[in-house]
Amino acid sequence: MKEKKLQTKDLVMAGAFAVLYVGIMMILATVLAFIPGLILLTPLVAGIILGPVYHLYLSKVPKNGAVLILALLTGLTMITSSIFVLVYLLVLGVIAQIILIRTDYSAKGIAASYYVMAMDGIGPLVMIYIGKQALLESFASYYGEAYAEKMDKLTPTWSLLVLFALALAGAFIGNRLGAKMNAKHFRKAGVA
Repeated sequence: MKEKKLQTKDLVMAGAFAVLYVGIMMILATVLAFIPGLILLTPLVAGIILGPVYHLYLSKVPKNGAVLILALLTGLTMITSSIFVLVYLLVLGVIAQIILIRTDYSAKGIAASYYVMAMDGIGPLVMIYIGKQALLESFASYYGEAYAEKMDKLTPTWSLLVLFALALAGAFIGNRLGAKMNAKHFRKAGVA
């Protein structure tokens, strides 16, 4: 069994991947936010695109604590929306890390942990359900009243379940892409 403790180079790698991971998520959310309702697809699209990043990250840093660091850094960058997002992402990180440890970083364990971590795309959107009025006011100030009204109509309480379903669908596709890219391209190129 390989050494599972984080070294300094692992922390640097974790930081670099966190920047990549968060950057992609922020770009997606920003681009998708321009059309009312399209931002609600962030969990699906992020789940698909971030799957290969997550798989590559765990092939480069298969150490205990790596996913927790990713969750922490992701949460710290999204904390502007609410402290709830940081707590939510830390809980996801702990669960995903436990899965990895219990499965000894097997392919199935990595896939299962990504299903958990892919729920991070929902984090900032949860504010629609727990602080809806404040978020709608923010939408109105940035995008206009029509945008805020459209978002209000598109986000009844039950739609949170749709977001979770979209995140799971994105994670499914992202896991498949990540595993294939890791095996086919990253290992051949010597990156993984």
